[in-house]
Amino acid sequence: MTQLRGYSLTLLALLMGSVPAVAQLPEIGSRLSSRNSPTPPAATGAVEEWFRMEFDDQLVGHESLNTLPMPKPAGAAQTDSPVAMVRRIRDTRLQLRRFGTDFSVSAHLETVESIDGILYSWSLRRTDAERSVLERTGTWDATKSGFEISETVAGSTHRQLITSPVQPRSPIFPAWLEVASRERSRLWTAAVFFPETAAIVDIEIHRTGNQSLKQANNKTLAVTRIDYWPTNSPDMKSAVFYDEQQTAVRSEQMLAGQMLRMERSDAANALGKESLGSLDLQFSSVVPVKRQLTNLDRLESLKLQITVGTAEQITLPSSDFQTVEQISGNALVITLTRPAMITPTSSPPITSSRKSSVDPAYLASTRWLTCDNEEAKRMAIIAGGSTSIPADKCRRLTLYVWKNLRVSPFSTALQPVPEIIRHMRGDCTEHAVLLSTLMRAQGIPSRVVVGFVYVPNPASFAPHMWTEAFVDNKWIPFDSTRGTQGVGLTHIKVADSSLSDDVGSGTVLFVPLLSFLGRASVDLAPM
Repeated sequence: MTQLRGYSLTLLALLMGSVPAVAQLPEIGSRLSSRNSPTPPAATGAVEEWFRMEFDDQLVGHESLNTLPMPKPAGAAQTDSPVAMVRRIRDTRLQLRRFGTDFSVSAHLETVESIDGILYSWSLRRTDAERSVLERTGTWDATKSGFEISETVAGSTHRQLITSPVQPRSPIFPAWLEVASRERSRLWTAAVFFPETAAIVDIEIHRTGNQSLKQANNKTLAVTRIDYWPTNSPDMKSAVFYDEQQTAVRSEQMLAGQMLRMERSDAANALGKESLGSLDLQFSSVVPVKRQLTNLDRLESLKLQITVGTAEQITLPSSDFQTVEQISGNALVITLTRPAMITPTSSPPITSSRKSSVDPAYLASTRWLTCDNEEAKRMAIIAGGSTSIPADKCRRLTLYVWKNLRVSPFSTALQPVPEIIRHMRGDCTEHAVLLSTLMRAQGIPSRVVVGFVYVPNPASFAPHMWTEAFVDNKWIPFDSTRGTQGVGLTHIKVADSSLSDDVGSGTVLFVPLLSFLGRASVDLAPM
């Protein structure tokens, strides 16, 4: 047991290929300078990846990795070809007990790095099974040839400089190993920085060649395998497998005599039923507001500032009634505008020409929004009444759902409309799904939205789902949980969905909110 703990300070570090805290900068001469590496490819668009964590063939956690292209940082080396830069955001959740010890951990790691893994800055927030929180950030200072590191533990902040003769690479191995190994010898060495242990370690990397990989569905996949291990600990070997598109599909490592595996998956399968349940508890938390928001019913607009940790990144979408100004990487100002109350005469009747101006996906019947269901169509006719004005019809549908759908406790679980109609009971998800379906059944394009709604006591923004309808060439928000109040200046939009057939779980829709819960705070924006 002691040996296992010494092997990895946390199981998370082990999962990601971390190593024990060995002496800093061993075998300096064996490193390859990052300046002499082959030119990496250009960064493409944003990519989201999900992985299942399996230990001894049992699901023990999940990981998401978002990669976003970004401009070259000021400290990047000047070369003939610009360095392709990305921001990577990795969220890891692990629940595992072994030998009577709880190794459960959650971690949020953000990095700014080149496409082939050269690390420029990073931010780590990690919570272990005992709820101890570690916050650590670092930025590469080329003038000092080292990382300036700030660490906060139990409210106390410490700073240090860790130097290196070459700029180390990122600990997110699967993201860069394949790119960095191109045009190199089959065996090469790289310096890698591990935020978990605040150490730089020499890593041997071996591209073993092509082989076949048997997947969980018993299909065989042609892959390229790359092994890596600490130079002074060759027995601590990990492997990453890449498909023909150079995408990491699996990583493996032995732990306590059993296989620890990360398998590429979609979000629903990666989260699994148990993880979905635990995420429901996370979604019951809120984003705190520093000052009470008052007179919201009288204002026409409201400016709010949302902030996360200094080394973290935050983004929000703009919409017809929400404009976003990015004032720094970790802070933004949003301006919420009250949706205009459309009068019946200002909105043209529903026609086929109006329907064609929006993506057909927002009118389609899906396994969740079954607008071709006979019961749903009858309900839509009754609720919408005889008016042919879309705005008026949307208001009538909203009030009908508010009056007839009984409230139940919040859950991210998603039910198809026939089930909702059968029980006529639900929380904000059932409200949004039913209202969106009734709108489509009446020929009005619609979609569901996830985000936050303002709660006055205590002052905070809570996770929420509502509906948008495409009326007068705008996406107008409607919230049947609010009754006659409508959507004023109380809703912050994070994402939307047409709820197509490939949406496997309601919880997946709420996952973007995790970037805010436990990290963000809201205040009135300075005038």
